Amino acid sequence: MVAQEEGGVRGELHSGLPAVVLLLMGTLGISTAFGMLLLLPLYVQELGGDEADLGVVLSAAAVPAVLCIGFLIRYPEALRPHVVVALAIATYGLGAAGASLVTGGWTPLVGIGVLLGTAWAVVYAASPMAMSGMVTDEGRAAYFGYLTGTQQVGIGAGPVIARFLVETPLGFRGTFLAAGVVCLVAMVLTLVVGALAPGARTDAGKEGAEENRSSAVSFGAAMRRILGSEAAFSLAMILLFACLFTSMTSFQPTFAGARGLDYSVFYVAYTVAVIFSRFVLAGVAARFDSRLVIAASVSVMALAVASFLAVGSNVFFYGISSSFLGLGYGLALPGVQAQAVNVSEEQVRPRVLPMAGMLFEGAILGFPLVAGWVITGFGYRALFAILLALALVQVAIAWWRYMVTGRKTSTQAA
Repeated sequence: MVAQEEGGVRGELHSGLPAVVLLLMGTLGISTAFGMLLLLPLYVQELGGDEADLGVVLSAAAVPAVLCIGFLIRYPEALRPHVVVALAIATYGLGAAGASLVTGGWTPLVGIGVLLGTAWAVVYAASPMAMSGMVTDEGRAAYFGYLTGTQQVGIGAGPVIARFLVETPLGFRGTFLAAGVVCLVAMVLTLVVGALAPGARTDAGKEGAEENRSSAVSFGAAMRRILGSEAAFSLAMILLFACLFTSMTSFQPTFAGARGLDYSVFYVAYTVAVIFSRFVLAGVAARFDSRLVIAASVSVMALAVASFLAVGSNVFFYGISSSFLGLGYGLALPGVQAQAVNVSEEQVRPRVLPMAGMLFEGAILGFPLVAGWVITGFGYRALFAILLALALVQVAIAWWRYMVTGRKTSTQAA
């Protein structure tokens, strides 16, 4: 039985399992540091700022992040993906350490926000590229689930760890410095991936070179093919996922504080739900049509967002809403990411993931500017109403694609 299971794992991997495990460990490290920096809103408040000011800090990296990911799209094989990830982790560590030096006012955090936002954007875009080169088409959705699930574990655990550290003599500044140390460890782990999987990039490069010689797909032609294919719908959903994710995670400490709630409830409940969805439910969901799974998942997510309009100061309801948000989001996102790759032509696949990353991180960094303005001017209920509208757009796209594909299948069968 064990041999069969190991054989099944090897059948889904181009590289060895140790390399995948190290990549996941490095991912856990950087995502934990990212989670620790989610307490930045409270530090901005301590320095005299509000949600609108936080939006400026978080959105400062929007343009440089898009430019960096655009470079990855234009030159997807310039560096090995794991090297790109390691460099970005090191940059994030510098930003975290820089945040620990800011005192007296929140304005210098704008410059720190550029480092943090750009680095995290590159990590998010390049990590799936590194994982994609290690797995087969059949295993891609599952391993993307493991990767994003590991990210969510760190993002959820980080704020809880940071809350504990902030209440010690370390305070906010010492906590941010600790996040920088975590990044250092994560960078080393990620660099070792290259030594354990030396053939992944070489094989991919050879295949890519052969494809380029035979197809000669230019950058512009590749973009037209991607945006003119079914992948465009997945990319649109990824963009909307980002608006939801950044609003729910970045402003959660201040939202909870305004309602007299403990923000740890959200991060713990949300993270446990994401882990359950990606490491347990994903196996069950694999038996069904992926488009049906995505449609059902985003429907659950939309209901969860709607429930935040009625949370009030009820801790139990707060935890339940957070859990269902994690279940829906956690199951839907990796499926949409994998679908974006799998429905694309082979020649343009190397550019699909960084393009998805650019859209996701562009929204992650840009939308807080809108969210902060909405919160300051109209309150949190207005923000959740906007997020619900975006979630309903995803529901409409997902169910429409499922029904269209079902009709095509029925017609072909007839």
